Amino acid sequence: MAKRRKSSQPRALPEWQRRTNQLIRMVDQGSPLQLNAEQFDIQGRDRSWNLFAQNFISANLPSFVALDVTASLVPDSDHICLQLRPGGVIGTVPLHSPTTRKIVGGIVVQPRFGWNDIGPLLHQIGWTASPRLLDLPLVPGAAKEVPPWVLAGPMLQRFSALLNETTSNFQWCEELRESPRGQILWHQYARNLGRGLFHRLPCRFPEFGPDQVLRGMLRWGIQAVHRSLVGWADVDPIARRLTEHALELLQQLSDAKPIAPGRSDISRLMNSTRLPPVALQRGLQALGWIIDERGLAGTAESDGLSWSLPMYEMFERWIEHLTRLWAHGFGGRVRSGRNFETLVPIRWECRAVRSLSSLVPDLIVEQGRQVWIIDSKYKSHFEELDDHRWAELGEELQLEHRHDVHQALAYAATRDAAHITTVLAYPMRLNTWLRLAEHNRTVNTATIAVGSREIRVALAGVPIQTPGTGFAGSFVHAWEALRYREAA
Repeated sequence: MAKRRKSSQPRALPEWQRRTNQLIRMVDQGSPLQLNAEQFDIQGRDRSWNLFAQNFISANLPSFVALDVTASLVPDSDHICLQLRPGGVIGTVPLHSPTTRKIVGGIVVQPRFGWNDIGPLLHQIGWTASPRLLDLPLVPGAAKEVPPWVLAGPMLQRFSALLNETTSNFQWCEELRESPRGQILWHQYARNLGRGLFHRLPCRFPEFGPDQVLRGMLRWGIQAVHRSLVGWADVDPIARRLTEHALELLQQLSDAKPIAPGRSDISRLMNSTRLPPVALQRGLQALGWIIDERGLAGTAESDGLSWSLPMYEMFERWIEHLTRLWAHGFGGRVRSGRNFETLVPIRWECRAVRSLSSLVPDLIVEQGRQVWIIDSKYKSHFEELDDHRWAELGEELQLEHRHDVHQALAYAATRDAAHITTVLAYPMRLNTWLRLAEHNRTVNTATIAVGSREIRVALAGVPIQTPGTGFAGSFVHAWEALRYREAA
């Protein structure tokens, strides 16, 4: 019997497959999601939530709190169901097993308006609302769920702010010279004699100029961010803009050599460099993220950072950006609540009473005898309003927006002006806003008589997406309905 000839080609080995982790995807302020207990490494005969629900909630409580996720138990006919309800915070956090406490998955809460619309908005407001890195482990499989600019954008903003603050000062420099300058380091010169460097003098001297060590570290950090973005520049417009911004910053640092910093270098700069503490701390913190491979993709391409971003904070910054744009047209003075410029303290007769201590509207605009008090409301039930329901919103005020209107009237009571308009701004999809803007119906106003004066309450729909060119003029025109026109 003839022997079978062995094939000369190597046998293909099956590709190793990494064990997939459970990644829960939700949208902010979306519908609750019911979890399947069998997907979370529950050991034992009963693999339902009957015995492990409370352990699962306690093991993941820090993650739930960080993303404003509410975990609740829902009884069924023969077992207990566990469901998660997302709040108004986007981000990624890990999930732990209720039995072993090992990481078995994660939660990704995405913006309900979509990443493609959130990116341009964050870019326009200068990343003043940016993700917060959480002191939690990496999230398995989350890196591919989040665009690269989510963390690269805030980091470039921090590096740019720190670069703008760098000033010239006397810095100690050490250099090998053929002619002496400053202090000769004789102990180093003695070591160089054995190498035949008789004519080279190690000198230490002060030199006026920018801190080249700090500039070198900044260049190293910006180069790392640029490398993480350049692969996405062709397919993502925000990544392309940030890549161009990184190149502009590198051009400003063309005279500095990149220096890879260590933790000790960052601590030394924090204590020795005379720069504004806020810009210095934020910039060096971003460098620390890159050192720890936390700010950018590290060794695990599929694992992502734990981070969070409250959407109401982003919407407040967006409303502030648009309000300043609108007020600039008529010379209005804008004061911001985030800078404590609108704070009105409440003085209780009994100091032991623990209640509301102050009123802080988001924005106040003043111009002559007119005052506008603007408060942003990031709420989900305004998302799907069509044209007809928006026009009839006045009939629903008493049921759905009683608290918001009462809050607006409380803000109006703190001002003493001839004409007061308090504005409640809600997010709206772009297509709905554009349809309403064609008929001047993006702002709905009502008048309330208070003694001898009248207070106007306005509901304003604001698109959380940016339609591009021409939007600024359309928005300013839509908000002209808020200005009081005195009779001739």
